[in-house]
Amino acid sequence: MRTLFRSIIVAAALAALSVTVAAFQGRSEAQPAHPATYASPPPTKATPQDPPRPRLQPAPARLNPDPLHATGDLLEVSIAHQRLRVWRDGRVVYRFVISTGRPGYETPTGHYRILNKISNAWSRKWSVWMPWAMRWHNGYFLHQLPHKPGSTVNIGATKLGTPDSHGCVRVNVGDAETLFRWTSVGTPVWVH
Repeated sequence: MRTLFRSIIVAAALAALSVTVAAFQGRSEAQPAHPATYASPPPTKATPQDPPRPRLQPAPARLNPDPLHATGDLLEVSIAHQRLRVWRDGRVVYRFVISTGRPGYETPTGHYRILNKISNAWSRKWSVWMPWAMRWHNGYFLHQLPHKPGSTVNIGATKLGTPDSHGCVRVNVGDAETLFRWTSVGTPVWVH
């Protein structure tokens, strides 16, 4: 059986070779065996009427929207839009719906940096847990929706997208952990 199989393969290969040889003998050396054998078209000679090729300009560098931190990483908190955008070298990496401070508890605006990170911070003032907390100014944090001890109810979940916190920046469940893991201590924070 193996011998028969090998004989068939050898016969097929010889038949293909003889067709190729016969086709090649009928062509002159100036013609290729098949146009598809070229990886690219043959080079052409430039003539004086050919226009000069334009020089490629490097693409302009993308910049973050904060003029103080135009490059690198940046956390941008928009109070007007209740959105947090995470930037890296002029490109948005993440977008999150947030809640900033409600009237009487306004979130401070300005330029800050992440001072420290705590995976589950306790607020003595409000008696709540703040998972995935990152302190950026005095007692102000970026953190997941808070909850009371022993409760699984996230405070303010239905208010995301509107000012509802006591000044911190609240981020939804899941989004806060993503932000926490992406951000390093020292990352600039621009609140406006």
